[in-house]
Amino acid sequence: MARLLKEADVKRLLTMADAVTAVEEAFRSVAQSRALNVPRQRGTLAGATINTLAAVSHATDTIGVKCYPVVRQDITVGSSFTMLVYRASTGALLGILEADALGQIRTGAASAVATKYLARADSSRVCLFGAGWQARSQLAALTCVLDQIERVTVVGRSADRLHRFCEEMKYLPFELAPSFDAKAAVREADIVITATGAREPLFDGRWLCPGTHINAMGSNYPDKRELDATAVQRSDSIVVDDLGVARTESGDLLAPDAKVDWSAVHALADVVAGRAPGRTAPEQITLFESQGLGIEDLAVASRVLELAEQEGAGLQVALV
Repeated sequence: MARLLKEADVKRLLTMADAVTAVEEAFRSVAQSRALNVPRQRGTLAGATINTLAAVSHATDTIGVKCYPVVRQDITVGSSFTMLVYRASTGALLGILEADALGQIRTGAASAVATKYLARADSSRVCLFGAGWQARSQLAALTCVLDQIERVTVVGRSADRLHRFCEEMKYLPFELAPSFDAKAAVREADIVITATGAREPLFDGRWLCPGTHINAMGSNYPDKRELDATAVQRSDSIVVDDLGVARTESGDLLAPDAKVDWSAVHALADVVAGRAPGRTAPEQITLFESQGLGIEDLAVASRVLELAEQEGAGLQVALV
């Protein structure tokens, strides 16, 4: 019997705090060789793309595969996200999950883990580029690792969308202010978040102040960029969720003018495990590039299934 969890089940059961803890432990397990991430694979034919991500974790005794098609030119939109979770020790199918909210939450959780190790603990002002699906979880996740945030300036192009986003996120314990002034927002920020579908840099890297931390997650194709070369080159510490994936997908780092020294780029797993440095000085500019990993999906899916079993949530499905 496998447990089927719908989107509503995932949203009800999985808190952001649980997700942050699960993702942090997953990265630690990767560093300890107790878990393995399988990089995303894409196949495209006549405008339709299938994406698959996978992972194995002996720490949670699970194996997971997430797949989603993209059938529109806006590559950030998938028509359906599905996650399968198996028991690693037996191969038995444990769960089938609708994984739209799951992916949103785990992406925010990964940024929160990076922020914990790379941002200044006294960070109080945030500049957020984007007012869409991923932007929501990015802000919610920050509250799990920072307790001094006072103001978030949300930068976008649509006044209606910005105001609607700020209204929807008013439940968070800080002020939200819409803005079209990217320069002012970046210059006053302790943390800059880019959660967009942009193909060109969103701001001038010269605007960054010493001590800023950047969470960038929209540049998941080699030809997409949210950051310019200056922002990348000014970063004293660059951390990625996975080195192999970043060297394939991260347009911010792969741009020729970025001139990245890959030997100085660290995997988040190594930072979490203490094998690579995070922030080492208050004045450093730090950068986290998030591509999204199967091990993150598996971590939160495993946690949701644990909670669902405890509560008897979802449907038990017999497949044979």
